[in-house]
Amino acid sequence: MNPASHKTNLALVATLCVTLFSCNLEFWKEPSPVIAEVENSRLYINELKETKPEGDSLSKEEWVRRIETWVNSEVMYKEALKKGLHKDPGVQKLIKDTEKKILIDRLRLTIDDSTINVVSDKELQEFYENNKKLFRLDSASSPDSALYIPFSEVMQQIRGAMLSEKRIKKEKEWLMETKNFYSIEVYPKYLDSL
Repeated sequence: MNPASHKTNLALVATLCVTLFSCNLEFWKEPSPVIAEVENSRLYINELKETKPEGDSLSKEEWVRRIETWVNSEVMYKEALKKGLHKDPGVQKLIKDTEKKILIDRLRLTIDDSTINVVSDKELQEFYENNKKLFRLDSASSPDSALYIPFSEVMQQIRGAMLSEKRIKKEKEWLMETKNFYSIEVYPKYLDSL
């Protein structure tokens, strides 16, 4: 054998080994057992376990209900396909709109929140004081005699609202920058026809 082709073969084998071992080796694992089937659709034990909230334990009856729910859903889905409902233009639009919403929501999760400044207790207190009317409990005529929800009870809600506001602002800034990479045209002359 030619020494050059021998080295090439060895390099190819080494590359193949590295590729195989660096990949997820799920295909070598024993498959999860099937707990229910409807025609060619299968519900695997590991998929069923994923429906259980973390830390909760479920009774055997609850597991049976979950399996029955899956079976019912699969039967109804297959019937909908048999009736051709997936070809209906209205349904196709709903599917497309839902897909778009899911992808947009996933995109929002990828926007880096690490640069959002954490809200300090001082900022929270200032917001509370500047917007005290939002936390009023009664309708007293005088602000001096009015009762308010204590700051300590609303501090976490204020923090959440302020962080949400900062995220929205960051998303708007990101969107303004990103829009520059797209050709966008708006035709206001058609507004009158709406």
